[in-house]
Amino acid sequence: MKTTINTAFSELKQYLYNYSEEAINIKINCLNNCSKHKLNSVNQIKEYHNQLLFLISYAENEDVLNLAEKEMHRLSISVNQLSKTKQIQLVNSGIVNTETHGTYSLTLINWLLNYKPNSVQIHSFGDDGIHPKELLKHFFNEMEFEAISNDTLSKIKWLQLVSGLKKSTQLLNWLVTEIIKLPLDIGLKEQLFESLKLYIRIKTNDFTFSRSFGSIKIKNNFFHTNGILKKFNEVELIHKKLPLPQKLALNEKNNILNTAKTALLLLNRETDPITYGNPEDVLVYNLEHGLTIALFCINPKLRLPIESYIGFMMFKNGYPMSYGGAWLYGKRSLIGINIFEAFRGGESAFVFAQLLRTYAQAFGATQFEVEPYQFGKGNPEGIKSGAFWFYYRFGFRPINSDLFKIAEQEFNEISKTKNYRTSFETLKQFTKSNLIVNFKPTEHIIKPAIISNYITQLITKKFNGDRIKAMVFCKLVLKKELGLNFSKLNELELIAFNKLAFFLTLCLELKKLTNSQKKQLVKLVFSKSSSEYQYITNFLKFPIQRYFVKELLDFKNG
Repeated sequence: MKTTINTAFSELKQYLYNYSEEAINIKINCLNNCSKHKLNSVNQIKEYHNQLLFLISYAENEDVLNLAEKEMHRLSISVNQLSKTKQIQLVNSGIVNTETHGTYSLTLINWLLNYKPNSVQIHSFGDDGIHPKELLKHFFNEMEFEAISNDTLSKIKWLQLVSGLKKSTQLLNWLVTEIIKLPLDIGLKEQLFESLKLYIRIKTNDFTFSRSFGSIKIKNNFFHTNGILKKFNEVELIHKKLPLPQKLALNEKNNILNTAKTALLLLNRETDPITYGNPEDVLVYNLEHGLTIALFCINPKLRLPIESYIGFMMFKNGYPMSYGGAWLYGKRSLIGINIFEAFRGGESAFVFAQLLRTYAQAFGATQFEVEPYQFGKGNPEGIKSGAFWFYYRFGFRPINSDLFKIAEQEFNEISKTKNYRTSFETLKQFTKSNLIVNFKPTEHIIKPAIISNYITQLITKKFNGDRIKAMVFCKLVLKKELGLNFSKLNELELIAFNKLAFFLTLCLELKKLTNSQKKQLVKLVFSKSSSEYQYITNFLKFPIQRYFVKELLDFKNG
């Protein structure tokens, strides 16, 4: 019987996550049948693209893999042949031969201009953004008063006037370069750039610069001959010894970082560790079932003061399949994960277990916490999917005692009542509390948010809100107690102490430290700007909580 286009694609969808021997043959037949039909429906292309990504990453054998890769190439050609109207409907899909439009950080756009200079240009300025002249006029020579005060030109026309350039790509490069040259801190430059509300147009004509083909190099494909792993011992996997990180050349690390940036960029997303990451800081672990996890940390100037924000991207047989990060503070870690849509029918629980395993063993985290967005707050999909029970499976429980009891009652009901489902209202109620799990007894430590509030209160009371006066006081104390000579510190060492000066001086009983401990503390602080990974190790070794001032402890308990 002749298969129709609807039959071919719907049958593939039906068997996509089925790994029986019969299903493998059906998938192969479906891919062969799909290949005979023209791809000209936008919705069908989007869905088929996700299915092909899944099949390439979760293939049972080489036959399925080769057919899926062949179909992905055919899909890319089909997209290029679509009408302009249909191509517009594929904007922000990240599919090869489409466009992505969006607003991004100054740093990411600058990277893009260097990485793929012919793929990016100005799209437009948002109506609520400030005019570029309001940002740049303070750095022009006063003799250019005519250009500075010109109120008749549009934003694009004004840029053309002051740059002498016409092409959109050239204008973007000029604007980014001028803002980067401003004698300002990178954080302030980013804030000013964001105020422009600049939208850019990105073209994915380069095959590797797309979601369709963008991947990292792997030695061998892992084939799912035994299907997808759904049931496994979570605790056993989390405590299974983590392999050593891969030994990679700098160019290999840079390629992985570029692939991670591309994967997020083409879906209008960014994370600080990836956007502001350095290739030399990339750590890569090869895990089971074709999983590879790459870890990223922020460059020294933009790192958090006492926490360490370590981002990740998980790759499945080389393809980006999830991303997120952890905010590490001692043995405590706030953690978040996002799985790309094409991969949500796969091994999500196994991937999350591998994530916990990596952060627990690489950084000594024993307590993990999840914020409500991850399982439904402001995220209807999280409620609909019952994401709360996904985390419950790993031992996460509501911090709120009342919600803890409700969760226990619900779980008991699920266990004894067939087809029982927790109501939408109850799942929504759970989002009023963070979830937490302890894999080992973990000493309670004051959270960074409490420390931050305490420092702000102390500055307003003791220094009348004068931050400069407070910093002068802190440096005098640090010079006396830790023997620091700030005039002899290099740029990175100064960055580290500027980040931590208030914490060290206002929150710790420095007088109680031995000389050996003082040296250890100085080493800890220096590592904040040299190696974030070493800082995490040093922080674990130093008994910070033992030296908190009484006022901070009272503030926490008040």
